[in-house]
Amino acid sequence: MRPFCSMMNMRLSPGGWTIANGDLDYVGSLWAASDAVHSIDLNGFTPATLRQTFITTPGATYTVSFDLAGNSAGGPAVKRLRVTAAGQSAEKSFDTTGRSYAAMGWQRQSHTFTANSASTLLEFASLTDGSSGPALDNVCVVA
Repeated sequence: MRPFCSMMNMRLSPGGWTIANGDLDYVGSLWAASDAVHSIDLNGFTPATLRQTFITTPGATYTVSFDLAGNSAGGPAVKRLRVTAAGQSAEKSFDTTGRSYAAMGWQRQSHTFTANSASTLLEFASLTDGSSGPALDNVCVVA
């Protein structure tokens, strides 16, 4: 399978990303994105869930990888999110202590899942209260 990848300034598929609840910030020049262009703060005024459905092969194993950092402008220092695909979830966190907009400290994260249908819903949900949440960029899914 060809990798299913995106920097946050591009749509992953014809349907693109949708916001399931809450709101988020699409960040351009406020901080240094991992792709040097744009990224997402999963907390606008409230925590958000970002999702997209893509084609999969039932029974196949996939790995979703992404760059994670956090908006250091407000607390809490540790930003948390949940990544879910095919109903299989993992929680990830990023500590913004000592970080700044100029030095975000992006970290590559991954989550492996097994597809259970011909299409899979991929979700990133902020688990951080407030308006400064986990930052997300460079999402990629590979079989």
